[in-house]
Amino acid sequence: MAEAATPASPRTAIDDAYDNAMHFADVPQWRERWLSRSAAWPRSAGDAYDLHYGPDPMQRIDVLPCARASASPTALFFHGGFWSRNSKTTFRFLARGFHAAGLNVAFAGYTLAPEARMARIVEDARGAVRWLRQALGGLGLPGGALIVVGWSAGAHLAAMVMDEPAVAAGMGISGVYDLSDFRRSAMNDMLRLDAADVERYSPTLQTASTAKPFLIAYGARELPAYREQSQRFHAALQGSGVPSDLLELEGHHHHSVLEELSEPDGALVQRLAALARLRGSA
Repeated sequence: MAEAATPASPRTAIDDAYDNAMHFADVPQWRERWLSRSAAWPRSAGDAYDLHYGPDPMQRIDVLPCARASASPTALFFHGGFWSRNSKTTFRFLARGFHAAGLNVAFAGYTLAPEARMARIVEDARGAVRWLRQALGGLGLPGGALIVVGWSAGAHLAAMVMDEPAVAAGMGISGVYDLSDFRRSAMNDMLRLDAADVERYSPTLQTASTAKPFLIAYGARELPAYREQSQRFHAALQGSGVPSDLLELEGHHHHSVLEELSEPDGALVQRLAALARLRGSA
């Protein structure tokens, strides 16, 4: 008689629920594609790389103006990777989509776990927003509030900085907005979240009424944990009177969804352009 399978521990089950590489065989190919596209991105005379917004090595920003830099608003992108991996340079290829939406774009680095705990990571994100807003004029870019955009863990950071005066609107893509699961996962050996961190740094638990629009997008093929994160955050924002929109992108999973932000005719590029128009009329 076959031996019964040993049930997964709660920690293992939570990690598996967020493990895209375990469920989608093409994840490594998507990562390689991003790296090759970003490495091939052509540098322009107006680009500025590795600008320091703080004294630490990861506190740097790349700014890539679009062709209409002098007339375009600026977006700030936060990368994902469970707050512990990837870098701003991995996602440089997304500039194509931001530019197609008529936006200048900046890519923010931030201190990663385990070197940094969540308080430090969120403070880095806030520091990037504040520095960039003040630096726009010196970079030859028009002033005005920023649009913040993030993917995966970066969507969490975009949501966390929506209360900054320098932010006008935001977009979270395939995000995680409630840290409760991660405190009970093996990932917490690295993140070191405690109960106070979960309460303080979970956007779903910290919604406040604001006039700033926030778009929540995710792929229809996302793992259930990610879909539920987006849906619960959207419900929390609506319950607090925040102007939120929920967009499910057919045919996409956690990684392929970024095609909608990189291609000029992508659904997220069109939504970015709409956010820029809203910002301009505010």
